[in-house]
Amino acid sequence: MSVRKLTAKLLAALAVFAGGASVSAQEHALADPFAFDPDFQWFEPIYDADIVDTKPKKRAHTGWFGTYDKLHMWGKRPEGEATTLGGDSGEYQLDFGDGHRYEFGYMTPQKDTGWLFGWSDLDIGAGEFTRIERINRLNVSQLDGEPEFPGGQFGQNVLTDDNNNFGYDTRFYEAGRSTNSVEYDTYEINKTWRMEPYHYGGILEPMVGVKFVTLDDRALTNTYSRTREDGAVILPGTTELTENPYFVDLGISDDAYERLDQDLSEVENEMYTLQLGFRYFKFVNRFRYSLEFRAFSGVNLQHATRYAQSENTFYDGFGADSEVTSFYRTQNKLEHYRDERFFIGYDARAEMGYQLTNMIHVRGGFQIFDLAKGLGRAGHESDAGTMIGPSDQNFLAVGGTFGIELNR
Repeated sequence: MSVRKLTAKLLAALAVFAGGASVSAQEHALADPFAFDPDFQWFEPIYDADIVDTKPKKRAHTGWFGTYDKLHMWGKRPEGEATTLGGDSGEYQLDFGDGHRYEFGYMTPQKDTGWLFGWSDLDIGAGEFTRIERINRLNVSQLDGEPEFPGGQFGQNVLTDDNNNFGYDTRFYEAGRSTNSVEYDTYEINKTWRMEPYHYGGILEPMVGVKFVTLDDRALTNTYSRTREDGAVILPGTTELTENPYFVDLGISDDAYERLDQDLSEVENEMYTLQLGFRYFKFVNRFRYSLEFRAFSGVNLQHATRYAQSENTFYDGFGADSEVTSFYRTQNKLEHYRDERFFIGYDARAEMGYQLTNMIHVRGGFQIFDLAKGLGRAGHESDAGTMIGPSDQNFLAVGGTFGIELNR
């Protein structure tokens, strides 16, 4: 057989196969999540007459969707953490934090099944600190109109002889201790189903999936020490000798010297969990009321570290514009601790949305979540002689949310 004939037969067979595949695809067309409709009509107006005549199942959107919410929440302190409320236990003491929540996914038309992907974070930082000016608290070159820019990283004290703290016109340390320092992140993937509407129009969407949660908890104690050249050491804004437990008077000396001692512990929690939950929502005119609940459980891998470091600075005098003659930093050996715990938690949300256009809603709501068991929290050195707190604690957060959604 000649090459020409063989090539012709192969091309003919390929054409027949492609044609058959095309016909088969048309007869058994499947919804393709990546087949985007170029005309989304995000801002298409919606009228009350359209809403009244539309059944609940038709108002529930299909296709791709996305949401964003701003979180304003209060988080629980570690067990035994001191508070400003008479020194009682901080079991129910909450501190403010904020974060973000993103969700996107796809609901397949006709089949009423889909996927939901989510990510959220929350940062909480609280402490009881007193700002103490350093020996060379003024930058004379800045006062003379020759500003110098800090050489350190953003947000850190700049320990050079001609720079102030970033964003301030003086140099200072913050002596005291943290009471609640949490960085929380969660990632989840869920398979979802949409049930038939109930008699009064409510729709239930069960979900099952996996959730990965991280929570880093820190405990920091700063103690400031310094020498003096006269008989009094006054804290800024006070008229009496300091009684601050985080301030140490080293007494009268010819050497101008100051030291910042930092004791730091941190617990990193990595939680791998399975998740069950549901979303229930109902339309009432332009409003939509929704309730979501998730319960998750799994294993928590804890990694705790602790260390102490000192920053030592010597000056050529006690004046406000003294020059730094020597600076050095020391740090002890980093200690590691590891633990594994059974973990359980839940997340509940209640929201009310208002439909602006055909595909855009704004919404506000309430959220509470509790990492209820098996969580490691950091502790201070004074807590039973260790800086690593009990490894079977919890973290409760409660607050409000406000956001926007597209085609949800």
